[in-house]
Order: sequence, then structure tokens, then C-alpha cells
Amino acid sequence: MVKVATPVSSDGHATGEQAQPGPAIGLGGPTTAAWREDALTRVSELTGLADWVEAVGADRGDELKLMAAVRLQLERARKTAAGQDDTSRRASWRLFTRFKSSSGGSSVERTLGSLDAAETGLLRLAPSDYLRGLMPSLQAHVNRYLSKGDPRRARVDALVKKAEQRPLDESERVAVVAAYHAANSQRRCEILRLRSFRNVLLVAALGLLLVAVGLGILGSLRAHLIPLCFTPDQHVVCPTHTTTWPGQTNTTDRAIRATVSGWDIWLVETIGLVAAALASAFALRGIRGTSTPYSLPVALSILKLSTGALTAVLGVLLMRGGFVPGLSNLDTSAQILAWAIVFGYAQQLFTRMVDQQAQSVLNDVGGRGSAGDRLPAGHKE
Repeated sequence: MVKVATPVSSDGHATGEQAQPGPAIGLGGPTTAAWREDALTRVSELTGLADWVEAVGADRGDELKLMAAVRLQLERARKTAAGQDDTSRRASWRLFTRFKSSSGGSSVERTLGSLDAAETGLLRLAPSDYLRGLMPSLQAHVNRYLSKGDPRRARVDALVKKAEQRPLDESERVAVVAAYHAANSQRRCEILRLRSFRNVLLVAALGLLLVAVGLGILGSLRAHLIPLCFTPDQHVVCPTHTTTWPGQTNTTDRAIRATVSGWDIWLVETIGLVAAALASAFALRGIRGTSTPYSLPVALSILKLSTGALTAVLGVLLMRGGFVPGLSNLDTSAQILAWAIVFGYAQQLFTRMVDQQAQSVLNDVGGRGSAGDRLPAGHKE
């Protein structure tokens, strides 16, 4: 990069030929999400860096074109992060657009992609001394997201040592920028994978919730179809009521019909949901927080709640059907609710593998899973 002196007039003031800095970026009021605030801060930071790079040396035609592309990417990132790229007039349509954008991840991808493209362009234009000083940071970023066997990572490691002795030539600069671009692409791919996994969890949780609500409605309308009742010692014991019956076989069904309540299933599901909430609280102790725009732990908690409501009902039904030897008859309503707690908490057995997969996805986003210091498949230390 060749530094060009700023033309000055005879009185010592800069002439109009000096490169003008870009327009000031006003952040405005607080946005609706933390990732938007972080993106706007990066836009402001990169805009200042672009002004400086343009002032110290971007004077050739090709460099000016690249700088114009950088500023265009920064403006795209600013508008998307600030929510100013939605031109819909109707409030209801804007709400639908934002929901679709959030579930699909288009706003996040456009913002991050534009910021990465702008930063890559600035690295191509930055003075050699600035790039040399930035090499350790670039190496750390590349090593975080590219695996050990990646030749681009090895190339950057070698260039960091060379940069300590001399400025990098143009081909070496291209290698560094290419590796940095690859690391950014890997990071965005992992974020998209995280979004996809979160959406799967939310859809599964919604489906299970609908099933649980459907069971509750069915129990309210036709309580005798799914009775959660037991018949110990001439008694009919349901979650909400207990009655006595004569003991004849032909009166058992009538006694159950007279005792069962439309609130039985709702009560058992509620108890199971509370137990699942307790289980999810313990399970989340091992999951790190995430700085990504997608809250994976929240989606996991919602899935556990829906699963707990269903496992409580299904567990009590299995006991009523004699699936558990010796526990086919419960004596009191309190025992039924106690087993609902056990089965609601037991949903952790079904969701443990989901927890492990979620932790793996979070590790990948942080650069400590398939990327980072783990070797790619087929390689050994």
C-alpha cells in the first residue's frame, strides 16, 4: 500500500482533492436486540477505520472502487441492524416480516455477512504496517474457526512469523485475507446451524404442546375415554376425586365414570410441567450462555416443559395398565400426583441426548467443536 501525501494549498490548508471521510453514523435509540446493538457498534468502528484507510492511501481507481463497496456493505449492515430496511407500510405486515426474518435468520446473516465483507475489504486496503500489527489477532481468529489440518491456517501461522521480520508482500496479504474470510464464513455457517437447531427444537416443543393441550381438551369433553383412575379395595381413586364402589365387576366402569373429572388430565399435566421445569433448571447448569442472536437454552427449556406434561400423563396411564408390576393400584390421589412428579421429571431421560447435541452446537459456534483445536475427521495427532 502506497501512502499518498494530502495536497495542500500555499496557505497550508488542505485542498478539495483530499479524500473526504464517509458520513457520520448515528446509532439512534436502543434497538430490540443485543445483537443489533453489537452490529451497530461494529458499523461505527469500521466506518472510522474506513475513513482512516481512505485518508492515508486509498487513491488509485481500483482502491477507490473497493472502498465504495466497503461503504456500501457498511450501510447495508447499518440499515439491517437498525431495522430500517423494512419498507412495509402496514404494521401487521411488518410484524409478520420481522417474525419470518427472525425464524429464517436473514437479518442476522445479512448483517454479519455485510460486516465481514466490509472488514475483509479494509484488510485488502490497509497499510502494510497496520496489517503487520494485526497479524496476531488475525491468527487467533483463524485458529479459532479453522481446523488444524486446514492449509490456510498453517499458511497464516507461517506468515505471522514472517511478518515479525518484514512487511508482507501482495500475495501474502491475499493469503491472510483469504484465511480470514474463510474463518468468518465458518463462523456464520455455525451460527446458521445453531438457528436451524433452535427452530427444530421450537417446532418439536410446539407440536408436543399441542398434543398435551389436545389431551387436556379431550379429557374435559370426554373424561371417561382416558381415565387416570385406580381401583384399590373397593375405591375409585382419581387425581381429583376418590369414591367408594360396591365391588362388583359390572359396576367398575360406572364407578369410574361417576368419579373421573375433566380436570384430571389438566392437573397431571400441570404437575408434570412443574417437575419438568425443575429438571430443566438443573440441566441448564451445565450449558454455557451464548452471545449468538439465538437463545438455544430457552428453546431447550420449552421442549422440556412440553415433554414433561406428556410424560406425566403417559406414565400414569402405563401404571394404570399394569405396566409397572406391583404398582397397578395407587391408594390415594396424592400418590397419583406424586408419580406424576416422578414421570414429569423423568423427561430428562428422553431429552438428555438433545442437551448433549445442543452443547455440541454451542461449542462449534464458539470455535471449540468441529473447528478450533479439534482435528478434522481422519486425522491423528
